[in-house]
Amino acid sequence: MLVVHYDPLLVFAAVLVAVMASFTGLRLASGLSQLDHARRKGQIAMAAVALGGGIWSTHFVAMMALRLPVPVFYDALTTLASALIAILLAGAALLLLHFGRRTARRVAGAGVLMGAGIVTMHYTGMAGLEGCGTVFGATGYLVSTLLAIALSIAALRLAYGRRTLRTLILGAGAYGGGIVAMHFSAMYWTGFVRLEALALTTPVISNDYLALIVALATFLLCGAFLLTTATAGLAESAPESTPESTTGAVPAEARRPLRIPYERDGKTFFAAPGEILAARAEGHYTTLFRGDEELFCPWPISRLEEGLDAARFLRTHRSYIVNLDYVRGFERRKDQGVCLFEVGAALSEVPVSRANLAQTRALLGL
Repeated sequence: MLVVHYDPLLVFAAVLVAVMASFTGLRLASGLSQLDHARRKGQIAMAAVALGGGIWSTHFVAMMALRLPVPVFYDALTTLASALIAILLAGAALLLLHFGRRTARRVAGAGVLMGAGIVTMHYTGMAGLEGCGTVFGATGYLVSTLLAIALSIAALRLAYGRRTLRTLILGAGAYGGGIVAMHFSAMYWTGFVRLEALALTTPVISNDYLALIVALATFLLCGAFLLTTATAGLAESAPESTPESTTGAVPAEARRPLRIPYERDGKTFFAAPGEILAARAEGHYTTLFRGDEELFCPWPISRLEEGLDAARFLRTHRSYIVNLDYVRGFERRKDQGVCLFEVGAALSEVPVSRANLAQTRALLGL
């Protein structure tokens, strides 16, 4: 067996690529419930490219970190096939999550698909290695597969739980960690043997430069996708005009009492506006505060604000809406302020920005 070692700088680069690609893919998959089927599929395709491309890039950079005493290169067709496998399985997992009722079983099934994508991509990519022989251990197959699937399921449960930025980051960390853990656990039980009769030509670009190119391309790709997501978020937050008939009649749907959806344990429930103390923006979603509970609402805060009674609900801050009926006090803090709630409520205070300070004080009778 050949003696191998790793370049720590490239190992670190592989970890960064895995986490950033995971965050980008999961971020692109946020807010899809507000889109029609055609736009949702397009967004899923971009997220699948980010996730699958991140898996492939992590593997490639990590393989460049591997130092072998013989020159090696990769078969182009097999390498391309490995990337497509990762993208397709990541896309299948996202389709399972975003079309149909999202239950715990569906989340687990999507995690299995994503984990299988990591494993299949790795061993397909290893089949494209030329210049030395590879010997795989059965333990490596088992351990790496279990790690990939377990961490993928954990990542999706975190990212698709309350859908806050914090849980999204934790989910991205878990999924990126799953990619890295799968790769290096598989490599631990992989041996390399010399092929004496094989003559290799020197590649035009060294493996080190190829690894840096792949890492840079991945970061640029993630940046472009994040910019696309931010632009889409601005478009979604813009209020849409409501068409009116020539007689000025209001559609029956608009006269129905507002019911605010919130999700729990894979099910959707509804809350009456009067039950809500306050709401906080969480990207494309909203956290509702009801009594001592925090509820995940799939609506963006702009949509929530449009449906609420302006006489009772006030946008005190770009990230907060408060129900004036539950405000029990006010505190001025220089050129800003806070609305205070009763002890034991889900939140104790809500910030009031300088731009909304005068209106808030006026509506509170101050």
